Amino acid sequence: MMRLEGIEVWYGKIMAVSEISLEVNKGEIVGLIGPNGAGKTTILNSVIGVIKPRKGEIVFENEKINDLQTHEIIKKGIAIAPEGRKLFPFLTVEENLLMGAINGEAWKKKSENLRFVYSLFPRLSERRAQLAGTLSGGEQQMLTIGRALMSKPKLLLVDEPSLGLAPKVAMEIYRLLQKLREEGVTILLSDQNAKRVFEISDRAYVVENGRIVMQGKSSELEKDERIRKVYLGL
Repeated sequence: MMRLEGIEVWYGKIMAVSEISLEVNKGEIVGLIGPNGAGKTTILNSVIGVIKPRKGEIVFENEKINDLQTHEIIKKGIAIAPEGRKLFPFLTVEENLLMGAINGEAWKKKSENLRFVYSLFPRLSERRAQLAGTLSGGEQQMLTIGRALMSKPKLLLVDEPSLGLAPKVAMEIYRLLQKLREEGVTILLSDQNAKRVFEISDRAYVVENGRIVMQGKSSELEKDERIRKVYLGL
């Protein structure tokens, strides 16, 4: 469905990621793991068009999307649930969700898409008239994912979904991501919590200092001695 080929991204004179090549196949959950500052968020922001790579190609469904603007990329079928949630705190839950449907065909199907999101997240339906800023951390994360789903993406980018959440709440978010895959959504998932990523992903890439240093099936990476020591604390 998507592949990155030799992506290189700079922030001014600082190179953030270099020679990043990866692929995501339809129906997969693919993980990106690595420490804070490794470059995981930069990779996702490159895919969604927030940052433009200096080198390399990003290809989605056999079309190069490097030069497209973010709203054009969303129309192609990619959406992001960003790190830090980035909600509109003084808008209601439903108003936040509708902000995810303002792009193109999604607005025509906003009622259908709302029903889909509320079926996945009944708690959001119960709080549809509540201000987003008054939600709990877990509910805000659900709303962030729900807003991304309002464009009915083929590929969902999810950045640090368990950040700042209690373990029990983070597990609930991860169960919801598994359910999304069952609903036909392909997911590229970035998280520092390697254990949770390995539990639900088919394959994973390990990012360190802006480079991919390991890749493979999640079940195999989880058994690697270095991974167990550095990322799993075993």
